[in-house]
Amino acid sequence: MPAVRADRGERQEAILSAALDCFTERGFAATTVEEIRKRSGASIGSIYHHFGGKEGLAAELYVEGLRGYQAGLLEALERKPDAEASIRAMVRHHLRWVEGDPSLAKFLMGRRETELRLATEARVRELNRDFFPRVEAWMERRVQSGALRPLPADLWEPVLLGPSQEFARLWLAGRTRISLRRAERELADATWNAVRAERGRRRASAISPRG
Repeated sequence: MPAVRADRGERQEAILSAALDCFTERGFAATTVEEIRKRSGASIGSIYHHFGGKEGLAAELYVEGLRGYQAGLLEALERKPDAEASIRAMVRHHLRWVEGDPSLAKFLMGRRETELRLATEARVRELNRDFFPRVEAWMERRVQSGALRPLPADLWEPVLLGPSQEFARLWLAGRTRISLRRAERELADATWNAVRAERGRRRASAISPRG
């Protein structure tokens, strides 16, 4: 579940939790407001009053889930003293966020239906307007300092999160033989090796034991 917000009461949190459970088990399209009502113990009127229906519930889950994920990733990047520690913290955040709330992760990673996309477009754009410039500014500073190699802007996201994202999808689908925690070190190593500056690569090569 997204983090509890101070402006939401217990009833609203119960409705959101029930909606997420229903969406996870049955899918968005197959879920009815009546099923959410039964699971949450709320009235139909309360659901419509607070969220406007099924689409509003899905939109709230998506936007607040994304908000929490982005906040954690920014903290991981910005709180560490050097580029390598930050990149590793970012990978760790991604995997542990998935591990901490698999249902929410699966919901966010799934393809958004047209109705949900329309309902969230403006709010997601607002979140991204703050998120991506901060990530890009962080990357640019590390490139300028010589810690990271320069990459086209369109490649940063797939290079930094692509491997972790794909492993997380496989894990959520029950198609991995190792845990997220066991994969964490290898994925962090792979991500750091993909973005570190060439001088770091040469230094690592120079000190590597020869066979």
